Amino acid sequence: MIACIVAPLVAAAIASREISYTNPSGRRLAFHRVVGQIWREGLGLMLQGAGVSGLTAFASLYFVARNWGNAGLVMTAFGIGFIFVRLALASLPDRMSGYRVAFWSMVIEAIGQAMIWGAPDESVALAGALVTGLGCALIFPALGVEALKRVSPANRGSAIDIFYGVWGPIAGVIVGQFGYAAVYMFGAASALLGAALVLTVRSPQS
Repeated sequence: MIACIVAPLVAAAIASREISYTNPSGRRLAFHRVVGQIWREGLGLMLQGAGVSGLTAFASLYFVARNWGNAGLVMTAFGIGFIFVRLALASLPDRMSGYRVAFWSMVIEAIGQAMIWGAPDESVALAGALVTGLGCALIFPALGVEALKRVSPANRGSAIDIFYGVWGPIAGVIVGQFGYAAVYMFGAASALLGAALVLTVRSPQS
């Protein structure tokens, strides 16, 4: 908790020294017009978010229900995978199609979620969290790059975050009805659905 308090204070100190970004001029579109232009990318982000929400909200309870130890390492494993890909492959969405990057990222995320769902022991579940992190790392920037191509500079501030939904309550309903493991089966299915979705979209001209 001390780290959770200190980290945003450090970030605030860094931000306070930066020069504010000037929004581009131009006609701003109505909210529903922006949504209409980037709904596929936004829906893809929402589907990707199911897996992350399942990890953050229910991984510890899932481990306890299975009588496994080291539940605290779940997000550590996820973070290692996530940060590794961001450091090693962060330029991929700029060098190739963001949709292609998002497709393979979602496939990897689905594999990680399936590993957690069917894990016979904690080591496989932790490996699944690692693989989930590897998959999730580039989905937001990959789809974000494509979403920004579809809206004018004056509307880009609202475009990137409109669809990034909150899956916690939905995951809670699934747990209540089907148990903790079902959250990760749902996460895998959502990621595969997102992968199928991005296959149907073509990148607009920059």
